[in-house]
Amino acid sequence: MKKNIVMILFIMLIAGVIVNGAVRKNRKKPDRTRNDEEKVSEKAVSLSNYDGVKKISIFVQGFESGPAVSKVILQMDDYRITGLDKNNWKVKTNGIERKVTNVYISDNKGEKAFDTGIITIELENVFNQKTLKYEGTPFSYNIKKFFNEWVKEYVVEIEGKVTVNGKDYLVSKKEDVINNRVSPDTELFNYRNSFSGNYKNPITKKIENLKLEMAAYEPENLKKGEKKPLIVWLHGQGEGGTDPDIDILGTETSALAKEEIQKYFIAGGTDTKGAFVLAVQSPTYWMDEGDGTNGNGSGNSRYTQILMDTIKEYVKHNPYVDTNRIYLAGDSNGGYMTVNMIITYPDYFAAAVPICEAYAYHEYARNSDGTYKTNNIEVSAGGKNSAVSRFVETKKLWVTKEKIQKMKKTPVWFIAAADDGIVTPKKFSLPTYRDLLRAGADNAWYSYYENVVGTDVPNSRFPGHFSWIYFLNNQVEGVQNRDKIKNSKDTETFGFEPSNAGKGGSEKAKVNGKTFENVFQWMNFQKKTNKK
Repeated sequence: MKKNIVMILFIMLIAGVIVNGAVRKNRKKPDRTRNDEEKVSEKAVSLSNYDGVKKISIFVQGFESGPAVSKVILQMDDYRITGLDKNNWKVKTNGIERKVTNVYISDNKGEKAFDTGIITIELENVFNQKTLKYEGTPFSYNIKKFFNEWVKEYVVEIEGKVTVNGKDYLVSKKEDVINNRVSPDTELFNYRNSFSGNYKNPITKKIENLKLEMAAYEPENLKKGEKKPLIVWLHGQGEGGTDPDIDILGTETSALAKEEIQKYFIAGGTDTKGAFVLAVQSPTYWMDEGDGTNGNGSGNSRYTQILMDTIKEYVKHNPYVDTNRIYLAGDSNGGYMTVNMIITYPDYFAAAVPICEAYAYHEYARNSDGTYKTNNIEVSAGGKNSAVSRFVETKKLWVTKEKIQKMKKTPVWFIAAADDGIVTPKKFSLPTYRDLLRAGADNAWYSYYENVVGTDVPNSRFPGHFSWIYFLNNQVEGVQNRDKIKNSKDTETFGFEPSNAGKGGSEKAKVNGKTFENVFQWMNFQKKTNKK
């Protein structure tokens, strides 16, 4: 009897183990298809908090559509970080949830390193075709000033797991980091200064104090006696203000300081490459005629003389600049100012590149008090009616024969797109260029595109006004047929044939028997021989 009882108990015990084993075996596994936020939160339940994050910084990178935050950098309290997994992190920047693409130990610039106590989280950049911005951009557009500005607050939210000396911890942090920025693009321009002076206001005729900001890229390893060319860059309407970083990042001005473009510039008498790049920033607009507003391109800029003085001041204190090879380039407002400067100072610059330039061909009607007469029409940026359409165009030339004679002294290469709805080429650069050719300008070129297509995001479309993208992407190669334009009687097309396939046109620029493959190769070749 005892043996039977023992046997029954043994069988029941074995059965219980099997049943319990089956239960454990069939227990539902964690759902591996849930999003990263759920995964991180689930793992975080049992982890101790890590409170050793000393600083959070954002890595700001310039693109053809403006800046993006492509990394978040965490300075930790501990160097013994032994484990990182990108799947254990979630990040929000400026309210936007971002996809984490990589996590690694780095230096304080976000470059991979060892035993630094610094973690870099790489983020996917998502381009919004409607806003033409990257999601989580640190810029905002001030609609009252028509300026790009840093956002007033940029909150980064981080949650993730870090392994320190073999033990897992939860990192959870939410912080405003707008003033903690890392940007190798802006750091390329390591020279910073400003220039101020007293000048006569074109409208009030009174003396006023003006100030321009400067940022310059200066090639390294300069040798005594070695001279390098200087590129002066003039920004568009959206990049004015008192912070040159807005200029450098707003339209990717930093591209001028990188190898892709720098390689075309060779120091005089040597085989060393590189050029100085000076970005000058106005506090308002280059087209400001003295009242603080953006003009329409048929007036005199209040910054004309101070800009020249600023450039000369930089050159004066930099013995490495080749004063016979100072080049001027600018977009939109800066394109207006580029044309304005070579008219006002026809013997100073070795070459000029006006891009989507806004120097009006005709004058616009004014009221008795000097203000411009306007039409009551609805203005849409890049659409049917441009901002200039509000003004009443006259038949009186703003680009006079006298100005053309001064302009033609400087080698020039225009760039624009046919579908520019903000600065309509037929009211600005097309007739100006035709008149230059008819006046005998033999070193004047024009790259004319159908529209503007980006490369950072393949096949991304931009408004036609954004033709500076082609210049800064080193995609300006073809030029228009000069003879067709010179002899054309068409006042709509002026003989131009826009071409994306030809990167601006079906022909190549040629000077003194030399053919140039692109605008930078041509620019490097230009040199003033008779400075005044």
